[in-house]
Amino acid sequence: MTIKEFFVSRFTAFGHAFRGWGHVLKTQHNAWIHSVVATVVIALGVWLELPPRDWAVLVLAIAMVFTAEFINTSIEAVVDLASPVHHPLAKVGKDVGAAAVLVAALSAILIGLLILGPPLWQKIGVWFGESAQVPRVEQTAFKGMELYAWQGNDGEWQYAIVEGTNRNKTLEEVQATSLDLQGVKIAIAQLAVGESLFWMNSVYDMSSGQPVNFSFPPDAVVNELKEFAREKQIDLYVQ
Repeated sequence: MTIKEFFVSRFTAFGHAFRGWGHVLKTQHNAWIHSVVATVVIALGVWLELPPRDWAVLVLAIAMVFTAEFINTSIEAVVDLASPVHHPLAKVGKDVGAAAVLVAALSAILIGLLILGPPLWQKIGVWFGESAQVPRVEQTAFKGMELYAWQGNDGEWQYAIVEGTNRNKTLEEVQATSLDLQGVKIAIAQLAVGESLFWMNSVYDMSSGQPVNFSFPPDAVVNELKEFAREKQIDLYVQ
């Protein structure tokens, strides 16, 4: 077989496949339903900004349903050809093919609910004034986390949360991840349940070679963050 004959045969095979696809869409009402549902699922996935792993599962579920529908349609066509008159075994063949489509469809529905349900519920909850659920780290840090607060040049309080170590943090690395009050609350909410958070007030300034002591925000802010950490099941220790 020459290369030209090979490609011609492949294009011919694709043509047969697309004709079969078209036949299913033209003759099977269930295929229309599958197409509409698949379109809605894809649109929801785009809107919810699903990660690639979720997309892979959804694509497999959609493909599984359509494959089952195509196989069922082919079984029906072969059974009708082999048994023009009604026969109990012909009925069994068609019923089993339909059952395969049902199992695939129910499995796809369950997969769709598991993948689309949580982010969709979160989006809807935001519309009705519920706070969005922030994804949390699963494991606590080996040496806990450290919280720092300082006043910027504009007088506004800035915050930073960094992973705990055995050494003093430098002024540069702490201020490189500055957050406002709302931002530090979000960062606290993302910590693992039971995490230890130590509020530190001393860093090392590499430019001057001297330690720098931070002051604490007003008591009202400190108490607000302590209460917020308690609600999020974070152990906040003020040094």
